[in-house]
Amino acid sequence: MENLDISDQVSNIVEKIKNFIETSKEERGVSGVVILFSGFIDSTIIAKLAMDTLGKEKVRLFNRSESKFDKHTEMFKNSIDYLGISESQIVHCDIAPIVKQFNSDELIPGRSREVPLLYQPLSYSLLKSTLIREIEGNTYGMVGKAESERERLLHKIIAHNKLRSRIQMAVAYLTAETENAFLLGTINKTELLTGLFTKWGHGHCADIMPLGNLYRTQILHLADYLDIPTDIANKAKADLLPGIKNKYQYFFELTALDVDRILVRLEHGISTEETSKQTDIDLDLIEKVNHYFASSVYTRSAPLIPKI
Repeated sequence: MENLDISDQVSNIVEKIKNFIETSKEERGVSGVVILFSGFIDSTIIAKLAMDTLGKEKVRLFNRSESKFDKHTEMFKNSIDYLGISESQIVHCDIAPIVKQFNSDELIPGRSREVPLLYQPLSYSLLKSTLIREIEGNTYGMVGKAESERERLLHKIIAHNKLRSRIQMAVAYLTAETENAFLLGTINKTELLTGLFTKWGHGHCADIMPLGNLYRTQILHLADYLDIPTDIANKAKADLLPGIKNKYQYFFELTALDVDRILVRLEHGISTEETSKQTDIDLDLIEKVNHYFASSVYTRSAPLIPKI
């Protein structure tokens, strides 16, 4: 059941991904690719494989950061140094002026100081303490009805912060389409199955998702094979809620490996009770992962079309 160890297959998987990127590019008839780039492990792997496949001159990195943050954080610098890519091949996305038009900082009249803007570093922790733990029953995608005034407040704030991801996505497509390129997404299977991304945002939309069938644990095997520095490989940030250093620990109180051990069983229809027996992981924690797994169907699905 635990087929997560791909260490003896990594070279073959890398070649398959590179072939997938090259074949997709040829089928689309474009001259290059644009990568939704954060500097974290998934985007670094995709950039490395795309450059090895197509050549550096065919690859552009779309930096998702906003102007109010340092465009060259330590993580970003480390990844750029590892890739050896020039500044001229990086597109910096400054969406702050666009977001400002939606007045998200005035979302809650008279309470903007009490409830800081969610996108500010560490502000989610402050917000969560304000809302106590009434939000814990909801998924990252905020599926379901808000049952209290505090939950309704959180839904509004997260909705405005999802806007950032969707604007970034629109600008990324503009960049790709005006440069005769197509867009490479960087989401992995663990994120897809738990819904830890913004629907129709930069974790959900792309022309191809080369890592979409690999769990987070398997991504680490690729990182090791490609000699990606450990300070890049060991970070697992939440794109919607900045200030969270490790989203798996934060949302599930588990390591990424344990989340994957649970998901691979849930995918095969094994009950939460049996999963607990097989993994020796507390049933309550498994139920939490299962809640995200079940409700994230909405987040990762395409629009529903009725049979007529």
